[in-house]
Amino acid sequence: MTRINLIQPSELCDQHLLAEHRELTRIPNEIVRRKGNVTLSTSEKYLLGKGHVIFFRDKLFFLKKRYEAIHQECLNRGFSVINRWPESVSVYHNLWNDYQVTEEDISVNMARIKERMPIKARFSPYFDRKINE
Repeated sequence: MTRINLIQPSELCDQHLLAEHRELTRIPNEIVRRKGNVTLSTSEKYLLGKGHVIFFRDKLFFLKKRYEAIHQECLNRGFSVINRWPESVSVYHNLWNDYQVTEEDISVNMARIKERMPIKARFSPYFDRKINE
């Protein structure tokens, strides 16, 4: 599973934040490994489950911004994380597109997050807003 959430990183529980930090770079790393020769999605709509990863393969600009925000939130919460974004993916210019998140996308993502919320979700002490509220 590769998590790519759409809600603000500050709204994620610690477990989801760290998992997304770890998993999001799978997409650019796969692109580098395959030298840019990857199947792209024909869907213009945010997908969960099958097709989720393929949907984001040509949205590296969005993923890079998302990863930077996730990474910064990890640091803000005091986690010791390493930036693992592969800079070598920058040569695949045709895959550097942005994505405009819609309210519907956020609703779909929020439902999935709530469904998968850990029983003992951790929120760092400074954190004052929880997803279940």
